Amino acid sequence: MTRAGWSAADLHIHTTVSDGVASPLEVLKWVNLRTDLTVVAIADHNSVEGALEAAEAAPSMGPVAVVVAQEVESADGHIIGLWAPERVPPAMSATDTVDAIHDQGGVAIAAHPFAPLWWHRHGLCRGDRELYDSVPYDAVEVANSTPLLATGNLRARWYQLRNRHRLAATGGSDAHILSVIGTSRTLFRGHTPQDLRRAIEARETRVKGPRFQPTRGLRYARSVPRIKELRRAYEAALARLLSDQPEDHSDAGGSSD
Repeated sequence: MTRAGWSAADLHIHTTVSDGVASPLEVLKWVNLRTDLTVVAIADHNSVEGALEAAEAAPSMGPVAVVVAQEVESADGHIIGLWAPERVPPAMSATDTVDAIHDQGGVAIAAHPFAPLWWHRHGLCRGDRELYDSVPYDAVEVANSTPLLATGNLRARWYQLRNRHRLAATGGSDAHILSVIGTSRTLFRGHTPQDLRRAIEARETRVKGPRFQPTRGLRYARSVPRIKELRRAYEAALARLLSDQPEDHSDAGGSSD
């Protein structure tokens, strides 16, 4: 439960459009029936298709509102673009990626910014401190429910606190399975996506989670074969996409963990 006048949002959810095990509509059904969230962001890897589908269906499925988002696999780590309905090409620099998100009126968040480097080979890519110091991100994800990320979350919290004059704090589950949705969350005054955006821009958000839950790792473990299958299919599609993409992205605008 959240305090009176405050609401909760999960700003990092994956669907079958990339490497989540639930479809956008299944995610919507779950968050409306099984959580107390008021806003969710569908942030599939390098795609806005799932987010757009969810946003269109949301009004008919319940009170939870959808922010159209994407998790862009930049050359310098993963970046979440909120309110970014135009796909941003992957593999650009962090600066160009953030600029492409801003150019369409979006908000740019450094995803899992201090994840252990060994997570990279499993798709949890991130940048480094110098990058976070110099690129004009709007926020830092300081709570992420991926297993074995406790130290990374703590380092992200410390970094955001030292830079709270320019960076908001956000929480997102990075859920690939339904039961993880909402276990990391962003708290904000108000109830609507507009209230959420105002809170991020004013750097007034708070964050909750993830709590220590051994069963979360077990639930993920049972879903690993399916997640890996989806990940392989997604990476193959991404490789085809990159092979068709021009090498010079300096004028490009707009679109994994």
